Amino acid sequence: MNILYVEDDPLDADLTRRTLSRRAPHLHLEIARTQQEALSHLACDGEDGKPDFDLLLTDLRLPDGSGFELLSHVRESGLRMAVVVITGQGDEDIAVSVLKAGADDYLVKRQDYLDRLPLTLENALQRYQAEMARRERRLRVLYLENEPAEIALIQRHFGSHAPHIQLDCVHVPAELLQRMPGRGAPVDYDVLMLSYRFYDLNALELLKELRLVRGLELPIILVAEHGDEEVAAQALRLGASDYVVKNPGYLYRLPGLLENAYHRAQLLREQAALRLSEERYRRLAENAPDIIYRIRLKPKVGVEYVSPAITIITGYAPEEFSANIRLLLQLLHLDEKSLVQELLDEKLSADEPLLLSLARKDGDQVWIEARNVLIYDQAGEVIAVEGIARDMTDHRRAEENIQRQLQRLNALRLVDTAINASLDLRMTLSVLLEHVSGQLGVHAADVLLFRPATQTLDYSAGMGFLSRQVENLRLPLGESFAGQVVLQRRTICVSNRAAWNESSGFSELLDVEGFAAYFGTPLIAKDQVKGVLEVYHRQPLNPDPEWLNFFETLAGQAAIAIDNAEMFENLGLANLELTLAYDHTLEGWVRALDLRDRETQGHTQRVTEITLRLASMMGADGSELIHIRRGALLHDIGKMGIPDSILLKPGPLTDEEWVQMRKHPVYAQELLAPISYLEPAIEIPYCHHERWDGAGYPQGLAGEDIPLAARIFAVVDVWDALASDRPYRKKWEHEKIIAYIQENSGTHFDPRVVERFLDFVAEGGDVYIPSPL
Repeated sequence: MNILYVEDDPLDADLTRRTLSRRAPHLHLEIARTQQEALSHLACDGEDGKPDFDLLLTDLRLPDGSGFELLSHVRESGLRMAVVVITGQGDEDIAVSVLKAGADDYLVKRQDYLDRLPLTLENALQRYQAEMARRERRLRVLYLENEPAEIALIQRHFGSHAPHIQLDCVHVPAELLQRMPGRGAPVDYDVLMLSYRFYDLNALELLKELRLVRGLELPIILVAEHGDEEVAAQALRLGASDYVVKNPGYLYRLPGLLENAYHRAQLLREQAALRLSEERYRRLAENAPDIIYRIRLKPKVGVEYVSPAITIITGYAPEEFSANIRLLLQLLHLDEKSLVQELLDEKLSADEPLLLSLARKDGDQVWIEARNVLIYDQAGEVIAVEGIARDMTDHRRAEENIQRQLQRLNALRLVDTAINASLDLRMTLSVLLEHVSGQLGVHAADVLLFRPATQTLDYSAGMGFLSRQVENLRLPLGESFAGQVVLQRRTICVSNRAAWNESSGFSELLDVEGFAAYFGTPLIAKDQVKGVLEVYHRQPLNPDPEWLNFFETLAGQAAIAIDNAEMFENLGLANLELTLAYDHTLEGWVRALDLRDRETQGHTQRVTEITLRLASMMGADGSELIHIRRGALLHDIGKMGIPDSILLKPGPLTDEEWVQMRKHPVYAQELLAPISYLEPAIEIPYCHHERWDGAGYPQGLAGEDIPLAARIFAVVDVWDALASDRPYRKKWEHEKIIAYIQENSGTHFDPRVVERFLDFVAEGGDVYIPSPL
């Protein structure tokens, strides 16, 4: 808005400029210090032929004139701008005169006038623009008059002094009635003007026809002669809007009279529409499911209006809030009170809805979403809050239910992961019970396992108990709630302490723990009862079907975990039995070899025992020792392919016989390789005749290319062979055997193995010279 400000005091002018630039930067001031300077500004039209200014703000007293004179110049020159006059204290009467002369507003220089100035200027411009729009609108008037001279006089006057009034004339009532449609139909005129006297029908009778019969709502002005004032009063009672008597100067009053009648009729229509709108709004507010409210903050805090929906949502009547504003604050939680305060302090955007939790009158909790509008006064301070609050309880509970479902699905996934990741039943049940307690919101939970041999339920895992008494539970079937769960193969719910009874079998535990609610469900896998999942709560608990369904789903997970653990345990036993059967088979093969070659009887058991001890000293453990044992037992299994004539020959073998004898490692490899169970044990049977220097057989391996197990066995095998009688020689002395092994270290034997073997012998290891058979 462009404003021409006429002020001769430079301090006042500068203070006004700075105030407006800070509080209303959209208001732009051009300052003139005298009336003459102001007239110069007003004489400069804008490029579009309109003034450069929207408003003239002038002090009443100027050094070379007055604000009154500037106002007269603006109005007489037809300059289209609003005018606001500033006066000092004591000039109020003059200011009122200025308003009558055409000013749009005035402002007295009191202490706070600069605070009020922006709003005063904006309102003045709005009023001026509205008045200009009203004047530019043509006022359509239908005049019933049978005197042509009178009609011509009024037309000439309107043409000169009220060109915006369009006057149409009819001469007889019948013609007027033809132009007036029936009730509720649109009319082409804004005002109807009636002359009182006619030849065939007077104005009073015509008024009755128009108002009572046709229901015409158009404003009607009666034009009466001098002396007809009493008739004019009757016309007013019949529905005329006003009347004018043909006194001298009445023509100058007539335009204003017509405009006022029109605007009064417009105002009445607008008021009627407003009342209808307010009634509709009231019905809408009273029947709306949302709470509609207005809360006054200044000058005194109070509830000005709250719709009846407040009763449905909170249980409180609107009157209770109107009588006690503190009630609203009492229903809010502490955090939500701070949110409301942030809204009032404008720290929180009013565009953002507030989600608030309220305590109902019956103690339940409800959630509302409040959308608010802050109401400001002229000084820009918040004086009220208007808003609509919608009940979001169902939506909130639906969201919470979705979150709860997601959490429960995640819990099931974690339990399933625990079941798949570990076969440790105790660890799996610990994870399960943690989610049972957390997701179901109970104080304690345990798992009892069913022992078919004893027909009892034994404690396996638990969480949340105050004492360790539960760990000693061993309940016979048929006793306690858990026993009934197994027998009936269904969930048992005891939601409050009143249902406890002596037959429960563990009432002492319940008393110690202070439980008030119990729920147990069977753990069934493959149609077999594995145990019972129990949960306890120290207050009465009445869960919904969804809670019970999740409880039973967790029980299904527990049953799977128990079944998997039992399957793994049974599989381990079966595997152990199979391993023992394999080992017994191997030992049978060894005994068969010993029976065939009595000269080496007992050799296999001795070398196997020593080889295992030496391998353990050199770092072998676990499955390595198992395969070394099997390899040592089967080291001569290839001799089953050697003819008895060679194998049992009492004297030295020929070169051809040695060629045949040296094939027994190959026979061993061919015999054992197809057996996957014995494949890791082939190293000793196939490689124990290899030499450290590569001169061995059957592959000619050297050094560390020879498997360690075969290198260890080679030393032990030679030791036991030299310490035993053979058909072709006697056994050697202890010292001679040690000397031989030391002599062949680095050629026949691995030096490191020899060193550890001799240490073992020197430390008193259980290596002995076998007795002759």
